[in-house]
Amino acid sequence: MKKKNLLKLKYLLFGVWLFSALSPMFAQDNAEGHVILTQLIQEALENNPRIEAAVNRSLSAEKVIPQAGAMPDPQISLGLMNLPVNSFSFRQEPMTGKVISVTQMFPFPGKLDLKTEMAEFEAAAINYQQEEVRNTVVQMVKTAYYSLYGIDRALETVQKNQALMEQFVHMAETKYATGSGLQQDVLRAQVELSKMEDDLIMWQQKRLGVAAKMNALLNRSADSPIATIQQELSLSPIMRKNVSIEDVEENRPLLKAWKEKIHKVESAVELAQRDIWPNFMVGASYNQRADLKSGMKMHDFVSAMVSLNIPLYQKRKQNMKIVEKELTLDAVKSEYENVKSGVMADIQSQRAELDRFRKRADLYEGGILIQAQQSLDSAHEGYRVGKVDFMTLISNWMMLQNYELQYYFALAEYQKSLASYEQTIGIEFSELEESNELSFQ
Repeated sequence: MKKKNLLKLKYLLFGVWLFSALSPMFAQDNAEGHVILTQLIQEALENNPRIEAAVNRSLSAEKVIPQAGAMPDPQISLGLMNLPVNSFSFRQEPMTGKVISVTQMFPFPGKLDLKTEMAEFEAAAINYQQEEVRNTVVQMVKTAYYSLYGIDRALETVQKNQALMEQFVHMAETKYATGSGLQQDVLRAQVELSKMEDDLIMWQQKRLGVAAKMNALLNRSADSPIATIQQELSLSPIMRKNVSIEDVEENRPLLKAWKEKIHKVESAVELAQRDIWPNFMVGASYNQRADLKSGMKMHDFVSAMVSLNIPLYQKRKQNMKIVEKELTLDAVKSEYENVKSGVMADIQSQRAELDRFRKRADLYEGGILIQAQQSLDSAHEGYRVGKVDFMTLISNWMMLQNYELQYYFALAEYQKSLASYEQTIGIEFSELEESNELSFQ
């Protein structure tokens, strides 16, 4: 009976190992239905409502530019002049007439150019904000994708261990029924099996939550199915040098948007200074007169005028407006420095996380997984010669599977940190590879 159970165990372990070895091949052959990150990103860029709203805001801001530089609308006036109230006749008095006038306001030279500049800077800032939204959505898609990757590896691990434990329960019950096994082995195996069922439910619920977040980013219905993530992850090279503030200012859309806001307020300060100079109002009118009842012929009048506003209250209005815009400029510059400091702090934090998850993955790959495999091999050999009980063998197998899961989680967390790092510095990792500023740690 003991030899028969040992033979069953050998076949069982061989089948599990064979499944583990061939599963990547099956994943490669059956590519249909598997999730590809680039396709998800493209779908999000095309369908995400947040990106669509940002694009529309950018297009809307561009339409403001020609409006800002346009002249004020001219005014046309129609009127009656010196109409006598006793007869309301146009032929009674020589000064009675019908008047049509046209007036046009001309801002002081340079004011319209400054307003155009302000609109251009605002449009540029909104366009950079659109890029920031785009990068943020891409980062969120990557984060959800790698979270699904870790959860799918957890589900696979639990399912493999569950199948193995079901076999162990059956074998333990068989040995106990024949008197060669212990009841405590059966009970412990049943407890472990129930715990695995609970873990399976937990991971399935977590996957539903992450899948719902992914569907929201893709503008799908919340219950749309997302296939298993089959991609194999690895540690990517990282930049050889720390990112400087100049690099971030050059690439991060958020900081470029703030710079455009600063330029806009600078133009507003200059415009406030130009407001001291008057605007001009130019007008012309035509007065049509009717011949009098006495037979006297009346000629029409033509009039013209030029007027300008006098900054009589400059100290209370124009000067205060200049001070207001200068204070606004100082405030925007301070806000920019605060945002820039926060970005640099995020970069340092993310670099530390990248290093931590890289070292953790290296530790599992180069040490713990090898040791766990050796421990399993030793337990297998010990069980074969009767020096190790069956529970020790299974425990070592489960330990190896759990360490593999921790390795997968480390890879997923590394990729999520890398996605956040890309979003923070404003440049994708593929572009960093082309810049030859990479090295392995």
